[in-house]
Amino acid sequence: MSPESPSPNTAEARQLLPVEAYVSSDWFRREQQTLFPHSWVFGGMTEDFAKTGDYRCQRLGGNPLVVLRDDQGQIRAFHNVCRHRGARLLEEGQGHLGGSIVCFYHRWTYDLSGRLNAVSFERSQFPELEKSCLGLKPAKVGIWKNLVFVNPDAEAEPFEQWLAGVPRMHDQELHDPAQTRTHDPETLVEVSDVSYRIKANWKIVVENFIDGYHLPLLHRVSLADGDFTRQRWEPTGRHIAFYRPLKPGISHAGQAVPTVEGVPGTFGAAYYWLFPNVALFETAVSWSTFHVVPVGPAESIVHSRMRVRPEALDRAGGPDMAEIETLPPYVIRARGRIPEEPIDLTGIHPLKSDLVMLEDIYACEAVQQGLDSGAAEIGPLSRWEAPMTFFQRQLLDVMPVA
Repeated sequence: MSPESPSPNTAEARQLLPVEAYVSSDWFRREQQTLFPHSWVFGGMTEDFAKTGDYRCQRLGGNPLVVLRDDQGQIRAFHNVCRHRGARLLEEGQGHLGGSIVCFYHRWTYDLSGRLNAVSFERSQFPELEKSCLGLKPAKVGIWKNLVFVNPDAEAEPFEQWLAGVPRMHDQELHDPAQTRTHDPETLVEVSDVSYRIKANWKIVVENFIDGYHLPLLHRVSLADGDFTRQRWEPTGRHIAFYRPLKPGISHAGQAVPTVEGVPGTFGAAYYWLFPNVALFETAVSWSTFHVVPVGPAESIVHSRMRVRPEALDRAGGPDMAEIETLPPYVIRARGRIPEEPIDLTGIHPLKSDLVMLEDIYACEAVQQGLDSGAAEIGPLSRWEAPMTFFQRQLLDVMPVA
């Protein structure tokens, strides 16, 4: 996507999904049964699995998965389900295994490669048992840079095919004339990991993220530095690449958090939306993941993890890298540091907060409330909302309207 490339298909900006897609329990259930069980989704960073036995659990649709590093150093994924009676093996979250996975129920034991190693009272209770046939069911793992993706479907399309042109675009295309290299998350360090609860359907959250029309309006103060009249986007496979520059004369160089190596302070903001539910977000000073997890028809959790240059950690005690201590009500979990002073939001309306995330949460929840009313009809979309049409088309391609 060159700086001069126009956004494609702007004339096609229109709403494709019915209102039911955002409010219906049946629609949500169908997504959980037909979309996510066959989708590549974000599973963590390779450093989350730094040691043998490190693991993370997550649920994709109705599929609980465990991702771990085995004793050969390989990152693997399995369905987090015992082969005896179907009990969930490990609780949600992350941790470290001593070298095996033991079912709490009847103590069936699996090694880190998924093999069934031991069965309680095997000789007396299961004299004919073929343990080699009862290993954990595998899921697929794909790794690009230091990002780990998983797919519950062992027969899913190859990871490289799903990524389409994203690696080439990410590694080769420069957005700013002064840019000499692209963002490399492997050279950056994580400084924050924050989870937000949003009372809105996951697709509302996704569409808010990729909607370019609201950026100069809802965020007219919080993103006042952006030149949104020059925003552009481009599809690749099922994914979206987006960039918007800063206004002329504005630069983030020389501020408390240093710019990413090879990226000038005049760099605006870019993202790669990877279908269905994760974004890679870049600014002059940071690189982040934005992972939207469906919880219910009208509830989502967003996991946002931010990385900066290692030099920023040297200033961790200063006001530019404040410790996350007290959590505002919209944050359900947080660890690390944030590159801003903590803000007392007591008595402040979200639309007066001048905080992008808080403004977006308010907007998503307001859309959900309107669609839930039964009176809402989604009207015409602007050209800057064309990525929403593209996203909806990908969803309907996977799970057509009955």
